[in-house]
Amino acid sequence: MAIICSNISLSRVLTTLVLMTILAAEKQVCIRIPDQITETTRLGIHPTTSPPLKSAVFALGSFWRSEAVFGCLNGVLQITVGYAGGSKTNPEYRSLGDHAESVQVVYDERLISFRQLLEVFWSSHDCRQVFGQGPDVGNQYRSIIFTNGTEESRLASVSKGREQTKSRSSIVTTQIQPLGTFYPAEPEHQIHF
Repeated sequence: MAIICSNISLSRVLTTLVLMTILAAEKQVCIRIPDQITETTRLGIHPTTSPPLKSAVFALGSFWRSEAVFGCLNGVLQITVGYAGGSKTNPEYRSLGDHAESVQVVYDERLISFRQLLEVFWSSHDCRQVFGQGPDVGNQYRSIIFTNGTEESRLASVSKGREQTKSRSSIVTTQIQPLGTFYPAEPEHQIHF
């Protein structure tokens, strides 16, 4: 059987297959190939005419899982894992203090909205579990929506209320708080979806 690849070198195809195999073994849910994520270019949006990108920060358990969840979305251009929500200056993975493992999502609001990011947030973790997600238990795994202003705060509160109405038998434990400082995690924790 012959494989015909226009505009794609054989080494690129092999590299992609190796990456797919590795990620499948680690049970990752998507692969983003740089040439495939230039949605803004396909829409005719050029960097010199584009408005500034927006960012949102969420904590919903382990930051690696969070990175995988948001990293596959169209319109999400960059994911950085790190720490937020605490008082310790310059936290590190082995010394978080009172911070939560978090993910900073840089996105193009013409392709995805903060409201849509909130929908992904709610559907991607158990917002009723206190201080943890599944087997990951501890203060650093708590559920938080960090906001950058009044409108984000309002949208987060409305979405939390909507989530609470889904079940009156348990309380949504997700916190909503203004974003203080987001501290990027050490380089070895950045997977770069």
